[in-house]
This record gives sequence, structure tokens and C-alpha cells, in this order.
Amino acid sequence: MADVADATDAYEEKRARLRARFIDDAPPAPQPVATGGVDHLALICSDLEATIAFYTDVLKMRLTKVIPNRDEPTSTHIFLDMGGGNLLAFFDFPKHGPDRTVRGVGSMHHIALKASSEKYREIVQGLKDSGREHSVHGGEDKGSVYMRDPDNIIVEVTTGYD
Repeated sequence: MADVADATDAYEEKRARLRARFIDDAPPAPQPVATGGVDHLALICSDLEATIAFYTDVLKMRLTKVIPNRDEPTSTHIFLDMGGGNLLAFFDFPKHGPDRTVRGVGSMHHIALKASSEKYREIVQGLKDSGREHSVHGGEDKGSVYMRDPDNIIVEVTTGYD
């Protein structure tokens, strides 16, 4: 048990060093960021129809575009409006088969989307009504709800942004 506590302390010490080195408590200088925010996140899916159904039915996103992938003619690139002027895109790669990637350095852990309290409650209720597996952290009105899409990608919807 002491080994776990020692390891936890070591990780917290590392986090404290990172905060001290890279987070400045001074108000930010009016220096513009070089980019204008997210245009789209591009992920890979195994089944475009199942992916579209999940994101449009469960999260109420809207499919906005279906085009060929410029780099692979058998691949299709879809775009979903995830709000805030941002898009969530998916590719399929039918010639590569259904092999999954292994999570590791350079891979994505999860998608975190923000929602108003009202929309958050609607999503949580929809998950309950559909019997879709999910977990709520926080409460019914404020917090985060986690679920998995058809390809097992973790999707978080969080609120507290009203």
C-alpha cells in the first residue's frame, strides 16, 4: 500500500513541477494565438452509417458533408457539425479492414464536448431512455457523461458552461 502512495506522491510532484514551470499566474499578454481554433477533428471509423447514426441520434449533430478522401480514393470523409463553428470528421478505410489501433503515445484518449445544462440533461435522459451504456460523473444537471461510439471511442459531454 505504501508503494501506491509513494507512486501517487511522485506523480503529484511531477504535476506540481509542470505547473510551476509552464503556468504563469500573471494575466495573459495581448498576444494573439497563431491559429483560429478548431476547424475539424478527423478520426477513423469502421462503419460510416453506424457512426453517422450515433452522432446524429445520440448527440444531435448534423451531417454537413460527404466527400472522397483526397489521399485514398476508396475512403470516404464525412463531416458533422458539433457546434461552436467546429466540425467532427471521420474517414473510413475499407481497403485496410477492421483492425483497431492500440492506444499509445500520439493517439487520442477521448473527445470532450461541451453542452448547456439543458442539452446535457437531454443527452443523459436520451442515453437512459435508449439503454445505451454510459456513466455520469457529477450530477444530472452539471458534470460529465461518458459513452462510447460504435468504434469504442470515448465521448464525454460536459456542462457548466451556461
